[in-house]
Amino acid sequence: MEQETIQPISENLWWVIPGKLAGVRKPMAEELTELRATGIGAIVSVMDDPSNLDLYQKANIPHLWLPIKGGTAPSLEQLQELQNFIDTQKGIGKAVAVHCTSGRRRTGTILASYLIYTGLSFNDAIQKIQHANPDVELREAQSTFLRKLEENKGLPN
Repeated sequence: MEQETIQPISENLWWVIPGKLAGVRKPMAEELTELRATGIGAIVSVMDDPSNLDLYQKANIPHLWLPIKGGTAPSLEQLQELQNFIDTQKGIGKAVAVHCTSGRRRTGTILASYLIYTGLSFNDAIQKIQHANPDVELREAQSTFLRKLEENKGLPN
């Protein structure tokens, strides 16, 4: 297995909606101050385990945990929770960063889901995600979910 070089958190942050919504890899405790300095005021973890939640609690960073198993897509309930959380944070002037482990698959999927859920087409959402982070790689199940989300106007079966 290749060892990836971990780039600084500020270089890994990718804005989908500038000043409002970004994706990032899982931050380490010592990076939370740097993450805040980039404008991030709240965090959503889509990892399927609760690691880091205690760090956000101790650092007094508003956070939401939406556990998603690797390679899969979020539920509609999770998308509604995400939208409510982002809207609440936006209302108090805080940008939100979403992360999984690498910030590429689950993060890309839920951010694209959010964009489709709030009105973009599948193609526009994917283009926006790829423009923000060309390293995003969606699994087939994730792309299928996003297409159904668009087809059903936010209501996949």
